[in-house]
Amino acid sequence: MVSIEGLTKSYGDHVVLDDIALDVYPGEVVALIGPSGAGKSTLLRCINYLETPSSGTISITGEPVAAVPSKPTKAELLAVRRRTGMVFQGFHLFPHLSVLRNVTLAQELVLGRKPQEAREVALKLLDRVGLAAKADAKPMQCSGGQQQRIAIARALALDPVVMLFDEPTSALDPEVGQEVLAVMRELADQGTTMIVVTHAMGFARKVADQVAVLAHGAIVEQSHPDELFTRPQHAVTRRFLEAVAEQ
Repeated sequence: MVSIEGLTKSYGDHVVLDDIALDVYPGEVVALIGPSGAGKSTLLRCINYLETPSSGTISITGEPVAAVPSKPTKAELLAVRRRTGMVFQGFHLFPHLSVLRNVTLAQELVLGRKPQEAREVALKLLDRVGLAAKADAKPMQCSGGQQQRIAIARALALDPVVMLFDEPTSALDPEVGQEVLAVMRELADQGTTMIVVTHAMGFARKVADQVAVLAHGAIVEQSHPDELFTRPQHAVTRRFLEAVAEQ
């Protein structure tokens, strides 16, 4: 579904991503873990071109995302946004719009859906994440966990082939974060292709098909969670898992 080869991202002399290679297959959940500053979020942002890679190739469903390192055209960006759904650490909802309108707006602008069709899709997705009753509310009338679930519904409304999650629970209290993780587990059970940057090790261990450990802008280790969490091969992985266990 997603194929990344030789991906690098630099800001001047500062290398954030260094020769990243990653393949994500249909229906697979890949968790990206590792210490802060490792480049995990930047990797996600390169996939949907919120950041322009410095070099390398990114393909989604076999098609190159855009020419690298040239700036993508508006048409290329639109094509990327149609195939990727992004859920951020912050909710990035429009506070002056209703919950329903937050979910319908992108459908109309990006997919060209008619308002009635966008409304029907939005209501089904809000029901799917347990928030149909909040359709007419404003985001600030919802809890943090509810706002993140609204953001998930908004991303799903674009019918993406892959969902990108950038630490979706890190700004939430643990109990509230479990609400969001439960929705993500349900998506995984339904075969949604997902790449998830997370510090929720329980989610990575139980839900992910593959776990990749990033450090200093590179993938230092990647394997099935049963293997990685019980027999980590790289010193960076061992130190990271020990640090997480002590928190």
